[in-house]
Amino acid sequence: MFEEVIVLKRALYMILVIIMISAFTACIAEEIPEEALNRLKEHCYINPDGGERLHTDQNCRSVHEKYLPLTEVEFSDELLKQYSLCPVCTLADEPQEEPAAPADPALVISEAELNRITAEWEKQYGDYRKWDYQVNAAFVSEAGTLPDTPYVFDKSVLPIMPDEDAIPAEEIAGKAIPLAASYGSRLAEDALKDMQVIVSQYRKPDNDVYLFSTTGSWLISFWDNDNIVAWMYVDAHTGVPSFLNIVPDCISFQGEPGVEGIHYEE
Repeated sequence: MFEEVIVLKRALYMILVIIMISAFTACIAEEIPEEALNRLKEHCYINPDGGERLHTDQNCRSVHEKYLPLTEVEFSDELLKQYSLCPVCTLADEPQEEPAAPADPALVISEAELNRITAEWEKQYGDYRKWDYQVNAAFVSEAGTLPDTPYVFDKSVLPIMPDEDAIPAEEIAGKAIPLAASYGSRLAEDALKDMQVIVSQYRKPDNDVYLFSTTGSWLISFWDNDNIVAWMYVDAHTGVPSFLNIVPDCISFQGEPGVEGIHYEE
């Protein structure tokens, strides 16, 4: 009889414990907004290095950056007994979002997306540095900028297809070497004759601060295999050059050949 009483007491004790745990859990559950509970079940994060709160944002701004990113764990009722809920992310009316960075008006396209598009075009047209004016103009039409230029402060300076009354690219290419040599630099015609001449771009900016004519200019580049040796601007209607840069020597000539201009070493 005594043993039966002991067993009964133990059973009653266990039932009482279960009831208390259930009531405690229910109480906790009632205190947690349903939206917060759902977010915890979807993503639950803690700081295992002494953290005291449950988070729903792995990079919660209430946590010092040295503890970020937080560690994801599987949500359970046990966690509710060990941790309180973060008022910044878990109990927020809306999940916290990083403040939007101010838009940069000069940013045309992300660097990653620009690299992706460039790589696709290079499969068809080769090294972007040696594209001709037609490919560059077509690329700008798709990407909104040149391959290595995610930021553009003046879109009017980007390459376009030439005007109908511009000197043809083939004609300019044939005159490019004597035009470059006319600056009297070390790039004499003999030094240029074996180089590859590429009519790279046609530009028609809104102003002439870039040394391009506002009526249209050709950009011509000179290549020794895969090394650029020089590049030059030529007015697309007069055929007169306005700028020559000798890349290896970092020397530039600004203005028309034979006319007093600016000759400087960079």
